[in-house]
Amino acid sequence: MKATGIIVEYNPFHNGHLLHLQEARKRTKADVIIAVMSGSFLQRGEPALLPKWERAQMAIDAGVDLIVELPFSFATQQAAIFANGAVEILDALGVQSLFFGSENGDAQTFSKVAKLITEQSAQFKAIIRRFLDNKTNSYASAWHAAINELAPDLTLDLAQPNNILGFHYTLAVIEQKKRIEIATMPRQSAAYHEQKPTHQSIASATSIRSMLLANDWKSVRQYVPGTTLTILQEYRETHSFITWQDFWPLLKYQLVITPTKQLQNIRGISEGIENRLQQAGIRATNFDEFLKHATTKRYSDSRIKRTSLQVLAKQTSPKENYIRLLGMSAIGQQYLRQVKKDITLPLISTASKASPTLLNNDIRATKLYSLAPTLENQFLRDFHTPPYRKKP
Repeated sequence: MKATGIIVEYNPFHNGHLLHLQEARKRTKADVIIAVMSGSFLQRGEPALLPKWERAQMAIDAGVDLIVELPFSFATQQAAIFANGAVEILDALGVQSLFFGSENGDAQTFSKVAKLITEQSAQFKAIIRRFLDNKTNSYASAWHAAINELAPDLTLDLAQPNNILGFHYTLAVIEQKKRIEIATMPRQSAAYHEQKPTHQSIASATSIRSMLLANDWKSVRQYVPGTTLTILQEYRETHSFITWQDFWPLLKYQLVITPTKQLQNIRGISEGIENRLQQAGIRATNFDEFLKHATTKRYSDSRIKRTSLQVLAKQTSPKENYIRLLGMSAIGQQYLRQVKKDITLPLISTASKASPTLLNNDIRATKLYSLAPTLENQFLRDFHTPPYRKKP
């Protein structure tokens, strides 16, 4: 069976994701689509709007065959770490291709730029350091400028969010020496950060989350599959949708009481960012104010959110990668039986039976997520729930 991998967050699953899924299967001629999905917290340092189990069911009901969790140690880090963790999992599951959406839409461009950087690694790192020495450059802008200097003829705009991730997926495949084919499609209709929809059936996850938080179900219905709408409505009957504001009191408390030297031991704390976080934490009365005070050209809002999340979770070091099953179709289950003996990473179907040492960071993250309103039982649920299985 030919397997294609995709790397997702599905926060929540919408019509654009459905198109991406359908194109992945069509363009790569896949028998099986395997998705690696972030869990309770996401790559931009934000809490997921609703738990991983509902999001996994959305994916399986829409046509994904196998969905697994990207561990917290990788899921909430900058693009290179995020990509490396996801690619390692997909390779362990035996995918032949990796399919992603991008603003560029040309797989050859991603491969050429990634190979060039790999071949000229020392020179590229020197250029990056030079741009970072200018304190007004963020890490992402330094990368973009360095690539333009090193390869001016290869047009790849790394100021665009999907291009950034696609580039790092490609780089991870090359650096890990994986035999995975890269394929991409242009992002359709809605920009990544689009606040208001401009298309009749496709909208960004950002704008859909805004609709959900405003209880604008009439609009939501237009932009998500029927299976997603049902799951969202059933969830909302008994639970709240989660935002950073739900964790703001906890973050403010940690920033105010924790000695600066202790903050320096937290993963992601560097370049004096701990001082800016503490100053912003003291001044702000809510999370939006905190972001405004803390964000600069040097420190993007994503960097601030990711680092703040590490402070809350008190994460000091990465953990070993592993594969946690969240859901599967009948075809996905058949494929898993076929490749199971060859999987090189630890495979977990029920977290309560796994090594606590292996899951330490994810246990901590789930406990944190469970502190949000209406999610009191999430911790017990998370570690005793079997993978979702779609009936044939």
